[in-house]
Amino acid sequence: MAKKLKPRSIMLPRSVRRLFPNVKFAVDADSAIDVSVNAKDCKDAEKLNPSECALARAAKRELKADGVIIGLGASYVIKGDKAVRYHTPESVQREIVSFDRHHDFAPGDYHLPPKSPAVRFGMPTYRGKRSKSKPGDPKTAKHKVHTSARVRKLPKGSGE
Repeated sequence: MAKKLKPRSIMLPRSVRRLFPNVKFAVDADSAIDVSVNAKDCKDAEKLNPSECALARAAKRELKADGVIIGLGASYVIKGDKAVRYHTPESVQREIVSFDRHHDFAPGDYHLPPKSPAVRFGMPTYRGKRSKSKPGDPKTAKHKVHTSARVRKLPKGSGE
């Protein structure tokens, strides 16, 4: 018989700790949330600020939350001393990039689903074994990593 895993809280992500020092722990969401962004949210929002973008303002208003952080990989809803983590879907990521670059966030209904079971807090992360190069081995080319310019970036270790 399969043992049901109970939700775990983990060490608080750095981005949450910096923006909301009163938060004590973070957990993964169990269900999705829907948020309606209106024109006033878009007008009053701040570019490059993950806790004051249009979606964050709308979510804070609708969910009666103490704060909301919308990142490119993960979003957090803060209530009291608890942060609940959601997945930031690709549709929202595109709106974030558009907003951070041009202050253009389309009003409408947005959906924030929970993180998939494989990337929830407390799950082991599997990374490929690094092989040690030996003398005489052909050198492998280093991959160049592209990062988007003028888009919000949460601090490293944010759980994204």
